[in-house]
This record gives sequence, C-alpha cells and structure tokens, in this order.
Amino acid sequence: MTEPKDLFKINRQVKNPLYDLIEQNLRELILSGQLNLGEAVPSEWELANLYGVSRLTVRNALDNLTRQGWLIRRHGVGTFVAHPNITEISPNKLSFTEQMRAIGRKPSSRLVSLRVLAAEAEVAMMLKLELGDPVVEIVRVRLADDEPVLLETSYLSQKRFPGLENATELTSSSLYEWLCTHYQTKVTVMDQTLEPVLLNENQAQYLETQSGAPAMLSKVQAYSNGGEPIEFSWSVTCGDQCRFYFSFRRGEECS
Repeated sequence: MTEPKDLFKINRQVKNPLYDLIEQNLRELILSGQLNLGEAVPSEWELANLYGVSRLTVRNALDNLTRQGWLIRRHGVGTFVAHPNITEISPNKLSFTEQMRAIGRKPSSRLVSLRVLAAEAEVAMMLKLELGDPVVEIVRVRLADDEPVLLETSYLSQKRFPGLENATELTSSSLYEWLCTHYQTKVTVMDQTLEPVLLNENQAQYLETQSGAPAMLSKVQAYSNGGEPIEFSWSVTCGDQCRFYFSFRRGEECS
C-alpha cells in the first residue's frame, strides 16, 4: 500500500508558487487514478503536514481546483474528487486534443464534411487571402469520452496545405498535430473571442441537445511563431458542457 507521504509530495526545486505545485500534484493523482472519483482527499491540516506548507497555501490550491471542477467541497464533510462532467477549455492548451488529454478525457472527432470551397470575406480576411481563394473547410463534432462537446468548423488555405482535403484521418487525429507532422507547420499563437449564443436546430442536432439551448460561440485565429495565419475556426459549445478557465500570472517586477 502506497504511503500518503509518497503520493502527496511536490518538487521544491521547481520555481513555481507552492500552491501551484500542490495543484499539479493533485491533478496528476486524479489523472493517474490514484485518487478516484468520489474519493475524499486528506484534510487541509493533513495536506499541510504532508506538503510541509501552511494551511492557507493548501486552501488556495484546493479552492482553485474546486473552481476548475476537479474537486467538490461539502461543508462539514470534506473535499472529494469531482465527476469530470464539464469539459474545461483552458487557453494555455492550444488544441482541443491537448485540452481533453490534460483533464484525463479521451478526445475524438466525428467528421461531418471535408471539402474545398472559395473563401468568403471573413475567412479571406482572417487568413490574409484574396476573396475567392480556395480554402479547405473541415467540419467536425468534437467528443470527450464519446460525448459530443462542440461543433467546430475550420478553414485553412488549400494552397498552403495541398492535399489536406483528403485527410479523413482527422477523425482520430489532432489537426495541429497533423499540420506539424505532414506540413512541418506548428501552431504557437492563438487569438480567441467568445460570445454567448443560442443553438440553432442544425447545431443542436449534432450536439444531441435542444434547439435554442444556451451555448458559447468561440472564434479562433491560429498563427505560426512568425505570425503567419494558419487556421480560422469557429465552434459552438453547449453551455452546460463547458467551463472556460483562464489563469494569468504577473511577474514579480514592477510595471
């Protein structure tokens, strides 16, 4: 039987805040199955002793993990591993596949359509193409543990990525991994805008929910490290299936 001191430990050589290291450790224990669904985690006092930190530091870590959906706190009872029924979209992970893997869910895709068409005004502007230039349109339902999470439509330059319109393997592969492997193109920068919307009948059908349900519309511009536009996409996510989590840290220097 593994001793608690061998599970609940952090590497103090890493120059991150202590509460951040505790969060990472607890996430790893959940993802590895060493902390199971519904299992109680040790109390704040116990964790403080195990990690060798203050109770306040432990509380900050537990509060953050609760907000992110990893834990659930029951007043007067304790803190427990939460059911991962909400897909967390975090901007520090650029692709849907990375995001799902990071929270221990199995990503997959259902290909709706894959075709070449003429770029309309918004697509041409976002990809810095001429109006009517050929673009590859990829429409996919993205799934987590085989449950539909979002409906995504992506556009890429057909001249920049010849043959992409034949990449039916995208049902099981990450688009960004595919671009890196087959075109030596890596997405490193992503601009994202969010807007609340209501699902239309077509979108609701793909997401297996009701028409008119609240949803989040996300538009993404993806770039290479040199600033070259790679992809323009938009996606809709059911409001009860997604939490957007943003985490920003400022350096210690005054500015």
